[in-house]
Amino acid sequence: MNREQKARDAAVRVIAVCDVLRELTSIGFDEFVTDVRTQWAVEMGLIRIGEGINRIPTPVLEQFSDQPWRQIIALRGLAAHQHDDLDPRRVWRTVTRDVPMLRDYLHHVVIPGLSP
Repeated sequence: MNREQKARDAAVRVIAVCDVLRELTSIGFDEFVTDVRTQWAVEMGLIRIGEGINRIPTPVLEQFSDQPWRQIIALRGLAAHQHDDLDPRRVWRTVTRDVPMLRDYLHHVVIPGLSP
């Protein structure tokens, strides 16, 4: 599998996770901050996003340098290892503001920008 195909496959998987996170947060903020199960599911989604972005080869990420790729990958570590320190409000902000923007960027910029 070539570098572009590997990147495309990883981006498609991340988009799928973003879509699941959109569904999980459809409950609204007030319910989210009281629903530990949904919070944990969303945190797992953030871990999956970081893992997926980490699977995109660095040279490909460098072609699309207007995204904070290292921060996205670092968020995976934070979500995986700082369970007790994750503020549900911050997670909500990330998943409702940053994740949709990442999804759109992957869908509209990265995937079309990769050679078939």
